[in-house]
Amino acid sequence: MVIDTLRALLRSNYPRYEVILIDDNTDDESLWRPVEDWCARHGVKFAHLADWPGYKSGALNYALRELTDPRAELIGVVDSDYQIEPGFLRRCAPAFTDPWIGFVQAPQDYRDWRYARYYRRLYYSYKYFFAVSQPSRNEHTARFSPDDGLIRRVALDELGGWDEWCITEDAELSLRLLRAGWSGLHLDQSWGFASCR
Repeated sequence: MVIDTLRALLRSNYPRYEVILIDDNTDDESLWRPVEDWCARHGVKFAHLADWPGYKSGALNYALRELTDPRAELIGVVDSDYQIEPGFLRRCAPAFTDPWIGFVQAPQDYRDWRYARYYRRLYYSYKYFFAVSQPSRNEHTARFSPDDGLIRRVALDELGGWDEWCITEDAELSLRLLRAGWSGLHLDQSWGFASCR
């Protein structure tokens, strides 16, 4: 699953970007070593963080401070099962020409939802949020969530990165960005698909 996600990221049709994989707190070495080997063969930066504090936020802060190219202006966070389409960066990055845009969010979407009644119900509840709730909050109060979103690095640095006390780091970060005077922008098209399982 993780390698499929990485393959999708490496197909991005954008001139300059890097892919960094952080594996935080996977105990079974037989699960993360093959992924580490694949990353080495395909030019993906990889770090395994054992017993790392701060939940996902701690791992994201490590990636930002220790592995991310200092020239990077935009940061995207993609969960392990989320497969981004090649045009995502080309479509979403231009929104940052507005200097007050701190983050851009496109709707999350899912695959394999048609095969079970439970997944169909989940799909439509998420669909409502991204089709109605998120656009209604556009532009100054949109909420950031990972996968189909980008964050302006200078805004993230200004705020000191992700707060490591919080397990809903995406929602918490968007509130701090908005409070600091940055705007969020919701785009209507989805650019990737997560697993329902």
